[in-house]
Amino acid sequence: MRRFLNSLGFLLTLTLLFPLSIQAAEKPNIVFILIDDMGWTDVGFMGAEYYETPNIDRLAKGGMIFTQAYANAANCAPTRACLLSGQYTPRHGVFTVGNSDRGKSEDRRLIPVKNITEISLNKITIAEALKPAGYVSAAIGKWHVGNTPQKQGFKVGMERVDVGIKNGHFNKKSGEYLTDRLTDEAVNFIKENREKPFFLYLAHHAVHTPIQAKEEITKKFTKKEGVGCHSQAEYAAMIASVDESVAKINHTLDELELSENTILIFFSDNGGHGTYTCQKPLRGGKGMYYEGGIREPMFAYWPKIIKAGTTCNEPIISSDFYPTFLDLAGAEKPENYILDGECIFPLLKGKNAIKREAIFWHFPGYLEAYKGLTDESRDPIFRTRPVSVIRKGDWKLLMFHEEWMLDGGREKITSNNSVELYNLQTDVGESNNLCNIEVKKRNELLDDLLKWQKEIAAPIPTITNSEYIKN
Repeated sequence: MRRFLNSLGFLLTLTLLFPLSIQAAEKPNIVFILIDDMGWTDVGFMGAEYYETPNIDRLAKGGMIFTQAYANAANCAPTRACLLSGQYTPRHGVFTVGNSDRGKSEDRRLIPVKNITEISLNKITIAEALKPAGYVSAAIGKWHVGNTPQKQGFKVGMERVDVGIKNGHFNKKSGEYLTDRLTDEAVNFIKENREKPFFLYLAHHAVHTPIQAKEEITKKFTKKEGVGCHSQAEYAAMIASVDESVAKINHTLDELELSENTILIFFSDNGGHGTYTCQKPLRGGKGMYYEGGIREPMFAYWPKIIKAGTTCNEPIISSDFYPTFLDLAGAEKPENYILDGECIFPLLKGKNAIKREAIFWHFPGYLEAYKGLTDESRDPIFRTRPVSVIRKGDWKLLMFHEEWMLDGGREKITSNNSVELYNLQTDVGESNNLCNIEVKKRNELLDDLLKWQKEIAAPIPTITNSEYIKN
């Protein structure tokens, strides 16, 4: 019966789809696979030669690859908060993981904005917004935004501790590998809910530290010659297990004849960890607001709806998934609730662009440096200091709050190193700062960024050291 309805749904979809919203008889399932700390070039479809991701690559090539997909932040918790809430960081206050005053106090020139570590229950998550449209939702894996999934619209919420793995990637008693177990739980959810529309949010802990992989896979990569900065065997083995996970999820959808009515999206929460991998030709990695810290590997796979072998070069950001999923589900936008993202379904259907001039980032804290990539950050002490960023067209501007607030701001912009401007079309590695060359473009983006900060009430670090700003 479900197979018949699937076919009927697709006939209606193909006939009525071009107004750009799903009008099929049956609502599509949504599978969103989020990897932790996987960088832009850590998969084969983005050029990796040492890492092996044949199953991921096959699906990517069978759907649409996004070359300029961005996370809302350079580390995990804020990206997850943005994805789940559909809002930029200033609206929910989750800017980082734990404290925002990282590093030594004497190295920080400003008092950072105090960080919030959980999404407020006042926020309406994707799962809560999909529920009135008949969806059942599961959050399996890394949550990392406070409260519980069940309190925020998910019928199923399962973290590592729920499967007996408190730390690391192995169950110390059974030897079970976390990536495998989370995959099995996701498969069970799909099987148990195959007769209704579902939203599966599978958020793997891989490939986050500690770097731990199955021994038999690690041995394979130990024997393999590295390629540039991609050479860490155990990290490569973790990626291989992620690849197996994606294959198993897709196989389950095929086996249950759900593939044609399921969109599968693959994404990462921030750039790769610079101690174990790098993202060249991009600059930087996890914790930096250069491209290597926020540009992510992404593909969307949906047989018969998304044309195979296609590529999208339009910049998108993780807060776009919320309105996109609402559109796919035919769900209403929550009343009196602000969404900062844009529906990207037109892009999935082959349109060249969506109606948006710019995307933004705001990080009013500090992230200390770690081993690796220190030569790609602004200084060797911090991966990033307080910064706000705008991407508009091919242009990207970073405004660093220390220099802006303490060293003369706009009046001394030509000498205080407060602003960096790059043309990503010609300089994806962000090596040529055009701040004092493309003055008109610099002023345009800077004005847009300052206007956005004001409109969204973005909290700014303080000069006085009396106390943190209260959000």
